[in-house]
Amino acid sequence: MSRFVHSRLARMSNGRFCLIRDLGPVKGGKGLKHHEVVLELSVRGLLRFAASTIRTDRIHDVTPQESEAQMQTTLSST
Repeated sequence: MSRFVHSRLARMSNGRFCLIRDLGPVKGGKGLKHHEVVLELSVRGLLRFAASTIRTDRIHDVTPQESEAQMQTTLSST
């Protein structure tokens, strides 16, 4: 849930809705701000978010013994 800290809902110029996080002012931009799209609220955006969440969960679920066994298997196959 830390992805959504300081995020807000915004409607982009092409009509899609996104959760964005402001990154700060643009140099010489007269009030414009850089932003990062945290979550695109569309079918494609939600699928990308779900896939990235699953990937990070798999990375965090690997225990040191499992990762060591995987490294040994990879090294022995080469």
